[in-house]
Amino acid sequence: MERLKEKKLFKAGGQQRTDSSHVLAAVRQVNRLELVGETMRQALNELAVAFPDWLREQVEPVWFERYRVRFERYRLPEEKSEQEVLRQQIGDDGSVLLSAIYAKDAPKALRQLPAVKTMREVWKQQYNFEQGSLRWRSQDELPAYSELIQSPYDPEARNRTKRTTNWTGYAVHLTETCDDERPNLITNVETTPATTADVELTDTIHTALDKKDLLPQEHFVDTAYVDAKELLNSRQQHQVELYGPVHPDTSWQARMGEGFDISCFNVDWERKQVVCPTGQVSKSWRMGKEKIKVEFERDTCSACAKKKQCTKSKGGVRSLLMKPHTEFEALQAGRARQQSEIFKQKYKKRAGIEGTISQGVRSFDLRRSRYIGLAKTHLQHIASAVAMNLVRLAHWLTGVPKAKTRVSRFATLVPA
Repeated sequence: MERLKEKKLFKAGGQQRTDSSHVLAAVRQVNRLELVGETMRQALNELAVAFPDWLREQVEPVWFERYRVRFERYRLPEEKSEQEVLRQQIGDDGSVLLSAIYAKDAPKALRQLPAVKTMREVWKQQYNFEQGSLRWRSQDELPAYSELIQSPYDPEARNRTKRTTNWTGYAVHLTETCDDERPNLITNVETTPATTADVELTDTIHTALDKKDLLPQEHFVDTAYVDAKELLNSRQQHQVELYGPVHPDTSWQARMGEGFDISCFNVDWERKQVVCPTGQVSKSWRMGKEKIKVEFERDTCSACAKKKQCTKSKGGVRSLLMKPHTEFEALQAGRARQQSEIFKQKYKKRAGIEGTISQGVRSFDLRRSRYIGLAKTHLQHIASAVAMNLVRLAHWLTGVPKAKTRVSRFATLVPA
């Protein structure tokens, strides 16, 4: 306790870092046919417990054979034509059941069962109702993945592919302190559906830290947490300097390192004009929902001696897509800043959060949810973070040094 009194665990302002990891839901990953089959089966099982007499009057004899066992891939027909028939059978059966549940004379309590609510939503997502009949949706007709239920047993879990990893479940975001001479303690935990983009969490994390009076002065994150809006918002609303690589200019001029990318143009925001590297002034300035589109005069571009360095469009006209004024300047400043040596040295601090994710995975099974639903999974993550903090605090009190990034013996032979 004496060391706790002598040293503060947190430095006012200080430095913190954040990273995320995937979390597998406590359910099987199923295909669409298994999904509708299991959804129907779950609804029947729940109705059998809550309203057995009512259900007995609605069930068709063939349902006992069709829905008595779990839908698993090895039990499904192999031929696509047979799978199509089964999909339609399940859809029609579900439609009959839902019609009975939502009939005027049916008990209203039927509609309040969680499995019934899930089933209704799954049928809306997987089938189209057209002229009184049911049709299986094509892949292009499905709702966005952020809305698409993946399992009737955990309706909040979502499916996502990130680089080479595909999973159904959630994502966990851990924020920790990273000041020298102090223990690295987790200050905030966020759990989201898998499809929630990291950048949507940046302001949420800062707001949560602000409520706990734990806002850092510098916050190190990866590219996924950074965009022009967050650079501005972090600085203006929370007085936090967000350190993370911004997305690069993806134009062919910037990628190839030749020609005139957007940084070569001068923008006059008051006059709503852009001047190109040869001194020509833009013809139009159109404000869209989130971006500004600027175009130059066709005849001017066609006659320009440096046209090949500027545009490859079929019409021969150079156009630019720009963010609004403050965001545009924040983005350009961010791209310039990350090329500096100061940024590169500071940003090395972010790498340590990967060790925290590793500790969470190896010691606390961070990437597997033990429970059903977002709220319980989040509670599991908070408990894991508390346990990690207790371990780290014990190490700090007993003088155990912080772990360093492991380097293989072969890698140590790399010439300086």
